[in-house]
Amino acid sequence: MSLPHVLLGLLSRGPASGWDLHARMSRDPSLGWDADLAQIYPALRLLLRGGFIAMKRRRSVKGPARREYRVTSAGLREFREWLAEPPGLPRTKDTALARLAFLEKLRPVDRRARLVAYRGLVAEALRAAAPVSTAAKRRRRALLETELAWVDAEAMLLAVQAGDG
Repeated sequence: MSLPHVLLGLLSRGPASGWDLHARMSRDPSLGWDADLAQIYPALRLLLRGGFIAMKRRRSVKGPARREYRVTSAGLREFREWLAEPPGLPRTKDTALARLAFLEKLRPVDRRARLVAYRGLVAEALRAAAPVSTAAKRRRRALLETELAWVDAEAMLLAVQAGDG
């Protein structure tokens, strides 16, 4: 996956400024992608040079004129070609997941505390998950439910190992 393709996908939903695109990504973790403005604006310039998006300056009630981007027909073609590529398994670089991978290196009391804290985060994310209106949101909800089940199973295993269960 690439940031330009994610931006094309977001712009296929409607015109937006770079700031709007950043906000959309931040609000929707089901996209599986996050980028800061320092990454978004160069990607938008690349898409603009390639003819995949068009830009129009719009007056703003607050501050300077906004640059609003929209996807072009060439951009839609590129986005659809990218969507048609065979799927692969997701690859992540997530420090939180890496820490969980080494959970057994902690003392049991610390492991239990980490599991309790992580369970709280997952449960809150599940409560906050948007209604399941798209495949991506249904996938996110299923992943969170699975993660919650994993945390509970790990906590139970830890309790059994400690003789508490």
